[in-house]
Amino acid sequence: MLYLVYTGGSHGTGPIWIFIVSPVTFFMRGLRKGIIDITIFILAVIAAFVIADNFNGYQYNSPELLSRILLSFIVVALLSGFYEYFRESYSRKLIQLAKSNEILATTDPLTALPNRRYTMERLYEEKLQSDKSNTSLSIMLFDVDDFKKINDKYGHQAGDLALIHLADTFRKFSRAKDIFCRWGGEEFLCVLPQTSVDGAIVLAKSIQQDLLAQPVSVEQEKINLFVSVGVCEVIRTGSIDWAIKKADENLYLAKSTGKNKVCSA
Repeated sequence: MLYLVYTGGSHGTGPIWIFIVSPVTFFMRGLRKGIIDITIFILAVIAAFVIADNFNGYQYNSPELLSRILLSFIVVALLSGFYEYFRESYSRKLIQLAKSNEILATTDPLTALPNRRYTMERLYEEKLQSDKSNTSLSIMLFDVDDFKKINDKYGHQAGDLALIHLADTFRKFSRAKDIFCRWGGEEFLCVLPQTSVDGAIVLAKSIQQDLLAQPVSVEQEKINLFVSVGVCEVIRTGSIDWAIKKADENLYLAKSTGKNKVCSA
């Protein structure tokens, strides 16, 4: 490009090609790097005009033409810069919106835990990984005992506080690879990679003990939360649907024998 400025190109039309530099530069380099590159390019073009005029380069007959080419290029560069600024700003907003939508699509709004849809996708992934590495994979299905009584006696806001408290308790005991999700209503599902049934039972009982030690505060009153838990190991030859059904059956057994029980039969 600078060569065309120095030699004049065909019949002195070489400088016209500099007008493609700014949009291409901003497109390729982005706003910040583009500003630096174009500033350097403008200085280089001015130097090329001066060198051409003094060292046997193309002799432009009209100095006014050169100044107007430079001014026009600067205007085009500014417009291209403004366009790139708004394009980048709009792109950032789109990315943020996409992330927000992804969170909304995969997260329970009340407890901020993963929702059922996200957990099912992850559960299939964990099942494949478990089968491949021949490691244990267990699931736990929690249900808040007497949750309807909490709602009836203290109101639905108290019920929401109870679910949030339970979710916070799950986070205290969750490893990075574990998945605790709100399964629906007052039910929660936990996916435990590399964990046997015995390990899952120990975790379930630890959560129950913590809930007893840390009651929910509602209107200056302490409410103890009790949860029944159904535990099942996702066996290699079994399906995920079978494991969830088995955990649900174990949960039913736990609830039928009294609250705050863990069953893995």
